[in-house]
Amino acid sequence: MKNEKPVIFVSHAATDKPIAEILKAEIDRVFANGVHVFASSVPGVMKPGSDWLNSVKENLDKAKAVVVLMTPVSINRPWIWFEVGASWSKMTEGKGRIYPLCAPEIEFSELPEPLSRLQALSLGKAEHIKLFFQTLCDQFGFGNMKGFKGSAIKSRLPKYTELKLDSKDLDTGTIYTGPYGVYSSDELKEVLDEEYLYNEHHNYTKYSTLYKDRDSSVFMGKLVHYQKLDERLELPQGTAKKYLKEVAKRYDLEPYQEWENSIRFASRE
Repeated sequence: MKNEKPVIFVSHAATDKPIAEILKAEIDRVFANGVHVFASSVPGVMKPGSDWLNSVKENLDKAKAVVVLMTPVSINRPWIWFEVGASWSKMTEGKGRIYPLCAPEIEFSELPEPLSRLQALSLGKAEHIKLFFQTLCDQFGFGNMKGFKGSAIKSRLPKYTELKLDSKDLDTGTIYTGPYGVYSSDELKEVLDEEYLYNEHHNYTKYSTLYKDRDSSVFMGKLVHYQKLDERLELPQGTAKKYLKEVAKRYDLEPYQEWENSIRFASRE
């Protein structure tokens, strides 16, 4: 019986098809087509008329390596987490590996559990791309890295702002489509500052006599609801919960009451 090629499963959102295509082509080149790369949205990977769900499950079960493309879209896509969960037990048993590959817009600190436990690499760094391919070669025990340049692959990857959101991703989960989709964590902190805390501080200091009740200002102990603040500022879900406490320190505010979904601040003075 002919030996089957080892399977590398590329977990990605439909929007990320152009990135998956580039990675698949390079993996095929490095391994001289000695591995089977399963990326469901790439033309030719799935036979016409085949059952998509069965193909995904079958290749996940066979996969020795699962490459998880983490992008502003995929990080919110339920199917990605199904695919990660399905391969996690194999990894913990030493029967496979999971490789989180992050788009430049995704910071490692943003990765949720369980991916945050793994060593992630960035597609925005040529040295990380080369390390990823070298690690794949080491895992499978073959592959040709001669003349490999991570910078060449990096230059071919599209900018995320240029990708068109695929309708499949809109249909399979809550996708953030607001104005800050590609903002870094530092940029999101600045939005929280400029659009919320700066204005609160300006009004509180200029019109202090008007602020008498606790719920009149965050500087008086007003209850802040994380989700409502995200919605008000059109921020990605979870932004306020993740960064508001840090930004509040700029104004000498510290939490004095804190719950899962809300918080009150008090001045350090």
